[in-house]
Amino acid sequence: MELPAEEREAPSTTWSDAHTRASLQVLAEGAAALGGFGEAAIRVRRGNGLEVVATAGPGTAEMIGTSLPVEVLDAELANADHWGVLRFVPHERVGPEVLEYSHLSATEVRDVPDAWHPIDLLMAPLLDDEGVIRGLLTVDSPVDGCRPGPIQRAALISYAGVARTQVLLALEREELQARVRLSIETRAIVRQALGEDSLDKVVEASRIAIADCFNAAGMWLSAFDSRGGASTVWWSHVGYDLPMFAELDELAVRLAHLYWKDQRVAHLSRQHVLHPGLMAEDATLALDFLESVQITSALFVPLGTGTECLGYLVLARLSDTTPWTEMEHDAALDIGHDLGRAIANARQLEQERALVDRLRELDRYRTDLMNTVAHELRNPLASVSGHLELIEEEEELSGDVRRSVEAAIRGAGRLEGVIEGLLATAHASDPDATFDPVPVDLRSVVAAVVDECAHAADARSITITISTAASAGAFVVPGLPDELHRVLANLLSNAVKYSHDGASVSVLLAQGEDEVVFTVVDQGLGISDEDQLHLFKEFFRSNNPEALTRPGSGLGLVIVDRIVRRHGGRLDVESSLGHGTSVTARLPSAH
Repeated sequence: MELPAEEREAPSTTWSDAHTRASLQVLAEGAAALGGFGEAAIRVRRGNGLEVVATAGPGTAEMIGTSLPVEVLDAELANADHWGVLRFVPHERVGPEVLEYSHLSATEVRDVPDAWHPIDLLMAPLLDDEGVIRGLLTVDSPVDGCRPGPIQRAALISYAGVARTQVLLALEREELQARVRLSIETRAIVRQALGEDSLDKVVEASRIAIADCFNAAGMWLSAFDSRGGASTVWWSHVGYDLPMFAELDELAVRLAHLYWKDQRVAHLSRQHVLHPGLMAEDATLALDFLESVQITSALFVPLGTGTECLGYLVLARLSDTTPWTEMEHDAALDIGHDLGRAIANARQLEQERALVDRLRELDRYRTDLMNTVAHELRNPLASVSGHLELIEEEEELSGDVRRSVEAAIRGAGRLEGVIEGLLATAHASDPDATFDPVPVDLRSVVAAVVDECAHAADARSITITISTAASAGAFVVPGLPDELHRVLANLLSNAVKYSHDGASVSVLLAQGEDEVVFTVVDQGLGISDEDQLHLFKEFFRSNNPEALTRPGSGLGLVIVDRIVRRHGGRLDVESSLGHGTSVTARLPSAH
C-alpha cells in the first residue's frame, strides 16, 4: 500500500538535481524488478515526514510528493516482524492511522499459503550512522502474489543497502546545495546591509532577504547603543504591528550576551527543549509573549563582532510544523556575525555624523563669534578714525603730535583691515551663506585687480605681467564676482608684498578641459616647508623674520582657500624659502 495523491503535503524541498532524480528513479525501478514486485517507492526524510521522491509501477507517479508522518511510521515499525533490515507488517497488524495515509493496490488475494494481502506492508528503513531514519524503501504487489521467500528477502536486503547509500548521498548532496544557497543569500544580505548608516536602513536593506532565506513570517532586530540603551525595529510579511517588547527587554539583553558568548542560537517553541541558560520562569515569559503575538516558533540569534554583543535578531514563524534545521542554525549565527558588523558600522557612522554635526555647530559658533566681534569693533573704530581725521586737519598741531596722529590713523587702518578680514573669513566659512553663482570672466577680473595693485607695484619697481593661452576664449567660471575678485586681489597683493624691489610677478590664465586655472607666481621671499603646513590656519604668520616686517593679518590665504573651495575648486601652493612662491587655483569651468 502507498500514499494517495489527495493526501499529499507540499514538499519542503524539491529535487532540482537531475542526476539525483534519475539515480533515485533507477533505484526504485531496480528494487521492484530484482525483488519481484510490481510496485516500489523511495521516500526521504523531510522534517517530520517521509516524502515520496521516486516510484516504479503503473499509476504510482501520482504518489510523488506525498508524505508519511514519522510518528505514524514508528508505530508500524513497533508492530513489524524483523527480516534482517526488512520490516514486515501483516495486514492483520496494520494500524488504523497508517491506513489514513495509504491506498490499496489492485492485487487480488490468492487462495494459497502466504498469499500477499493488499494491506500487507513490507519496507526497509534507511538509517544513517546515528540510527536516525533518513529514508524508506517500500515494495508492493508481488508478481507471484505471495509474500517473499528467503531468496526474495535476501535480494531485497542486499538492495536495501544500495538504497541506503544512494539516499544518504542524495541527502548529503541536497544539504550541500542548500548550504551553498544559504551562503549565497547570506552574502547578498551582507552586501545589502554593510553599507547602511542606520539601524532602520540595515533592516530595510536586509529584511526581505533574511525572511525569505529562513522562511520566516517576520523578524525583529534590536541593536544596543554605547550608552546601554537599545533600538528595536520590527518587520513582518503579514503586516503585524510592532509588538511591545518592554516586558522582555531585560531577558532578551541577558540572553543575547549569553548566547553570543557561547556562539549559539536558540529555538523557542513549546515543542522544543530550550537552552539550559533559560530559566523555567523566563521560558514561560518568553513563550507566553510569543504566543500573544501569534508566533509559535522563533529563532533567537545574538548579533555582535569580536567579543562584543551588539544586539539580537529574532526570526518568527507562525507554525511549528517546519522545524529549524541545524543548517539554518549555523547560517543564522553567520548572519549574526555579519549583521553585527553592519550594526557596528552603522553605530560608527552615526557617531561620526554626530561628531560632524558637533563640529559644524562649533564652526557656526566661531563664525557667529567672528561676525559679532568684527561688527562690535567696526562701529567704535569708525568713530576713532573719524575723530583722528578731524584732528589731523587741524593746522596748529605740532610736529610730534601730527606724527602721533598719523601713526594712530595708520594703526586704525590696519585694524580696519583685520576687521574686514574677519568678516570675509566668517562669510567664506559660513555653511548657511547663500551661493547663487553667475558666469564670471576671469580675464576681466584679473585686469581689474592688476590695475588696483599697479600703484603698490610701481612704487617698488615691481613688474606685473599677464599671460593667457593664445587659443583660449573667455575664461568663464560660475561664481560670485566679488568673492573671485577678492581671491585674485589677495593672491596678487601678497605676491607684490613679499617680492623684492625690482622683481617681477606673473599672472597666468589657462583653460583646461573642464576647468579654468589661474596661477600667481612671484620671485619673493618664499615659504619654508614647516610654514607651508600651517598656511591655511587662521591668523598664522610666518616665522621668517623678513616676512614679519611686512604687514598682514594671517587671514588672506585662509579667505582665498575657503572661497575657492566654496566654488568647487582647489588651491595648490608651491614654494621654497628664498626662491619665490607659486599659488594655483583651479575652478570648474562654466563650459
